Amino acid sequence: MTSTKIQFLVQMTCESCVKTVKQSLQNVPGVNDVEVNLKEGSVVVDSILPTLEVQKKLESTGRPVAIKGYDGSIAAVSILEAGEESIKGVVRFVQATPNTCIIDGTIDGLVPGEHSIEVHECGDLSRGCESVGKLFNPVGYAGKRNYGSLGQITAERNGRAAFRIEDNVLRLSDVIGRSLVVSSQVRDISHASCGIIARSAGLFQNPKTICACDGTTIWDEVTKPKSKSSL
Repeated sequence: MTSTKIQFLVQMTCESCVKTVKQSLQNVPGVNDVEVNLKEGSVVVDSILPTLEVQKKLESTGRPVAIKGYDGSIAAVSILEAGEESIKGVVRFVQATPNTCIIDGTIDGLVPGEHSIEVHECGDLSRGCESVGKLFNPVGYAGKRNYGSLGQITAERNGRAAFRIEDNVLRLSDVIGRSLVVSSQVRDISHASCGIIARSAGLFQNPKTICACDGTTIWDEVTKPKSKSSL
């Protein structure tokens, strides 16, 4: 599997904090390397694990944790915000190599069972998931599968699907500005939830920790009371 580097901000104040953070990921299968910068509060993890799994390990130290960026030529994110109100999720994309796109996500509020995830033509949510257009297939594409069909994910009993997919067909530059759609295979729902795929920060490309508009810090955001979804 292709590993990716993820940058987290972790609230640390001393070398003892650094040691604790490193120990939280020590000997964890799937974690290849951990780089900690106390001054910057930065933890860069090289792994093949879903982001949520790494984040939970870091949060087990009792310290606030925030995701900052991904290594790759292009990174993008889709926040599922249209469709069924009960479904909330974040799906991240990284073009890890010219031939490999990593799709990493956590979605809550799903019906337990299988769901498909797809890229659709339009980034138009004016009518929710009914205005996202058809399944995306670029002109001239002649592959065996539908270009925008990213595969199946499984929601557990609690309604959560956490997944990491390596896709050797999708090119992230082709789909930025289009829509990601989650469709239930369990009951007759054409499009359960959807969101626009928007470009996001790569590794070390997001140094901001304070919002210029209202002075809110990243830790204020992390420690706000969480809604039903903990994403």
